[in-house]
Amino acid sequence: MKVEFVNLGQAGLDLLTAAARLAAWHHAQGHRALLLAGDQFQAEEADRALWTYAPASFLPHALAGGENQAQEPVLIGLDLENHNHAQVLIALAPQEPGLAALEGFEHLIEFVPAREGPELTAARARYKQWQALGVELAHTTRLPG
Repeated sequence: MKVEFVNLGQAGLDLLTAAARLAAWHHAQGHRALLLAGDQFQAEEADRALWTYAPASFLPHALAGGENQAQEPVLIGLDLENHNHAQVLIALAPQEPGLAALEGFEHLIEFVPAREGPELTAARARYKQWQALGVELAHTTRLPG
């Protein structure tokens, strides 16, 4: 398992644009992705972002729950059910470190907030927890594309 922390401040992007670009890049590499939203509102916002993050782009995706969700290369869900057999989990909401819940995924992407505050402190704590679990860790400041 690889856990990658993307620094939004250094990347110069908001959460949903960064997630959309990463989903598109992984799709282009032949990987399936699950965008894990924290709630229904965030899932719908992610759905809109995947349509609008780049003017000339098209990224096939759907919200979880549809009859063809297993065929979707990019799925947006509210839980860790891996309906589309994604290799990459893009966490729009922070995930508690632990390997059992992430079984089946090869790569987890988390986001580091741009501003100091409780969310940044929590991201740093999660990084240390993942480190203690012995997973491969990465810290990204630039996104592909």
